[in-house]
Amino acid sequence: MRSEISTIVIGGLNTDIVALGAKKILQPGEHTYAEKLHIGPGGKSRNIAQMIATLSGRDHVAMIGRTAKDPYGLWKPPITSLHEVGVNTEFITTVSFEETLQYPGIALIPVDNKGSNQIYVIPGVNNDFSEKDIDNADPLFQTAAKNKGILISTLELPYKTALHAVKKANEAGIKVLFDPGGIDEGQDYKELLAQKIFLLKPNEHEAKTLTGVAVKDGESAKTAADKLLQTGVENVLITIGAQGGYFFNKDTKKHIPIPKVKETGKKDETGCGDQTIAAFAYALNEGKDVVEAATTAIRAGTLQFYKSGISPLTRGELEVNS
Repeated sequence: MRSEISTIVIGGLNTDIVALGAKKILQPGEHTYAEKLHIGPGGKSRNIAQMIATLSGRDHVAMIGRTAKDPYGLWKPPITSLHEVGVNTEFITTVSFEETLQYPGIALIPVDNKGSNQIYVIPGVNNDFSEKDIDNADPLFQTAAKNKGILISTLELPYKTALHAVKKANEAGIKVLFDPGGIDEGQDYKELLAQKIFLLKPNEHEAKTLTGVAVKDGESAKTAADKLLQTGVENVLITIGAQGGYFFNKDTKKHIPIPKVKETGKKDETGCGDQTIAAFAYALNEGKDVVEAATTAIRAGTLQFYKSGISPLTRGELEVNS
């Protein structure tokens, strides 16, 4: 394990099966055609790990998760993509299909010509990602703590595992960034929100699930953020699609509109939220303050919208559009 590791990402490793250029997003019982099939690496946490490493460079990011070697080789794209950008995968548990009888995580994603999508996730072996898997990564937490690092989690993993990892990071003095993507409307998240969370980054739908507030604009975003800040969360960045983001902490209330960027002719909202928190983490590691990091994050999420599928931003792309 490399001593430079400062960022730990935990969560699911999925393979995305994407139908690009669908004529429309369907209602029940409807049928349509799409233009192109894409099969590639996905999973919110895996996306985030790859995206941070693409910006920060090799050997600074590690991922903890679980996968299974299925007979179709669908487990390979997520692992290969992490290796290509220098993410440490030493603490990703890989089991045989015969042992678990579970497939790796799979996401089925139709994307229409306007960039809108739907995501159907079959978690598979991700559901077996356990607290023990987190504890087995003790050396990783020790290294990240020495480097004044950060832990990033989503909710595309069992809730108890995410909660355990956050507590472990708190004990080690590691900052926690949390993206509640994958949220379960039936789960009570009070214990999680009571932990020390440096940044919580929900979109408007996730913010409503966590607070009960329908977030539509700056005023409703503030109402939701106030509830989250009262739990002890230090910083809140609520994203609302084309409105950009609303950033709050005890001293700051700031609307960060989406920037004007060069359109590419492609539109795809897949991965925009992942790119947003990845860029926040990168900016934080580069020494930017939280408001600068939030502004960088919204710019990165906007740039991702004009890419097809999961195609992480490079540092050059982010800086050219700054």
